Amino acid sequence: MAEPAEKTPEKPKAEGGGIVGKVVGALVTFVAALAAVVVGGVINAKLHPTQEFVLGPDGKLTVKQEAKAEGGDGHKSESNEHLKPAQYFSFDPPLVVNFDDTQAVRFLQLQIDVMARDEKVIEAVKQNAPAIRNNLLMLMNNRDYKVLMTREGKEALRQECLKEAQRILKKETGSPGIEDLYFSSFVVQ
Repeated sequence: MAEPAEKTPEKPKAEGGGIVGKVVGALVTFVAALAAVVVGGVINAKLHPTQEFVLGPDGKLTVKQEAKAEGGDGHKSESNEHLKPAQYFSFDPPLVVNFDDTQAVRFLQLQIDVMARDEKVIEAVKQNAPAIRNNLLMLMNNRDYKVLMTREGKEALRQECLKEAQRILKKETGSPGIEDLYFSSFVVQ
């Protein structure tokens, strides 16, 4: 009888094309990751433009406000050509209110600055500061902690405070005067 011939063991086949395949795969992964980082950075820059800060007359840093020089039709609007520089008034000391959370009593401390372009408006704010402070404290009291911690909640509170300050000035002087209101410090404990 003839003995069967010994079978030679088969060599295992290299998966992925060997070293060249691994290098190409790693290079493709690197390029894809780099493209994702670049695209993500561009999108982030579009959604969140960088802010410039300026040193105010009171020695505090504030966000630089840029007036739009062009109207909706692409031409310079006459109303923006003669804008006076922004002037700020800070309510000092900061406003402090407490509010209930399910776990503890919380405190909110806000440093509020108002912006106007007329010195007369700033003087009117100074003269009416006690009434404005009072109404803002009443407005901020009994807020929902979870809502207040969101960006939308803070922005809604800021808009309500602006409208209240404008309402008081309109009542006292006949003109709302204040263009904007900012939270330059927002601390919750």
